Amino acid sequence: MQGSLAQIQLPEILQFLSMGKGSGLLTLSRGGQEIVLHVRHGRIINSSSIERQRRLGELLIQRGILRRSTLSEVLRLQRTVETDKRVGQILVERDYVTEQQIREVLRLQLEEEIWNLFAWEEGEFRFEAVEADKLGDAIVGIDIEPLILEGTRRHDEWKKIQKTLPDDHTIVSVKKLGDEFKRELKLSPTEWRVLAALNGKCSVRAVINRSAMGRFEVFNILYQFVRKGILEVRAPQAAMIPVPGPGAAGPGVDELARGPQKKASGGPSLLSLLGGGKKDKAADHLDFISPVGALSAFINAAVEALSNTKDYRTATAERNALDRMWRDLTMTFTRADLVVVRGNHIDASRVEAYFAAFEFSAAIQDTYEDSMEALFNLLDLAYRMFASRMGERQTMKIVRETLNTFSPRVRMRHGGQFNLEDRVQAALKLAA
Repeated sequence: MQGSLAQIQLPEILQFLSMGKGSGLLTLSRGGQEIVLHVRHGRIINSSSIERQRRLGELLIQRGILRRSTLSEVLRLQRTVETDKRVGQILVERDYVTEQQIREVLRLQLEEEIWNLFAWEEGEFRFEAVEADKLGDAIVGIDIEPLILEGTRRHDEWKKIQKTLPDDHTIVSVKKLGDEFKRELKLSPTEWRVLAALNGKCSVRAVINRSAMGRFEVFNILYQFVRKGILEVRAPQAAMIPVPGPGAAGPGVDELARGPQKKASGGPSLLSLLGGGKKDKAADHLDFISPVGALSAFINAAVEALSNTKDYRTATAERNALDRMWRDLTMTFTRADLVVVRGNHIDASRVEAYFAAFEFSAAIQDTYEDSMEALFNLLDLAYRMFASRMGERQTMKIVRETLNTFSPRVRMRHGGQFNLEDRVQAALKLAA
């Protein structure tokens, strides 16, 4: 069975499979996207889009069930020791999560993905009958009839919502409310959870991740808030911080780590945008509160060194490349939002102050893990951007020289087990 989604839409296809108790693979394709739904006896049991092992870990983190550091450790075990096991199996065997928690998270995710497919009004479908016992493990078991009813309702609501909140990149912020309005404001626990996830900078996708709720549910709550006058919608604005052009004399490692300083004229100094450590002149050390501050300052130093080489020619768009990369990263690593990126420069001063206040306790563990993961992703993206313009060899040479100058002088109040040089070399595969 195959055809066009413009002629036969997904709810009708699923209803046919449900009534006939069909078993097989339903492939849906549109443009370059393809999703395969596994159907056994008229129930959906799996999807190609949720079989990726790291995806399961991210879902558990977003739902507040698993810590990012735990996932990293499990992935390391899978690569080195327990190579014959799935991530979910290792998590259950080590009592990090239960099988029921995994199934519930995957069921919610699969339902969300299928409901999103209801909006496909064009594309192709193909159903290939397969014997039920050859379809693999049943990750979940979803009855199709109630899924269709809920999906149809959501599809109708979605058309209204999109007129106000067109996509995941939309940013909403809380409006200034009068005292009378505040007294009359009564919210449900889920509405409070969504409201608490807003900070005026988060995109809708980031709010979804921060609140650990479903996509449609969050969109609907935000839509109702906008209608009631609690929130306002605004488009994201890219920061436009000038960056020295090729060959310009930029600050060196010492200046980058020295912290905010005054500038006689010409607007804010580059250094005032950098959060970083302070130079201990007597010992020639660079002091930081945590690895987040040290890594941020290193990335600043490396990007500055790369930008100022004669082999690199910067386009206007690339002067804010890190800013754009960081906005995308913080949609996934939502607790990294205390780290600020303006133009091509990182300011970690707020998160460093946060760590100092909480003495690097368990209370800030999620913030630390998301910040570090996001910064390493940012470093990797920046490295690849420069390598595509300057070549791999030249980029690696400059980054390694910066690292050799910077790393031996780093001291941190917290995070004593963290070795900046080893971690950067491992992340970028710079080891000689």
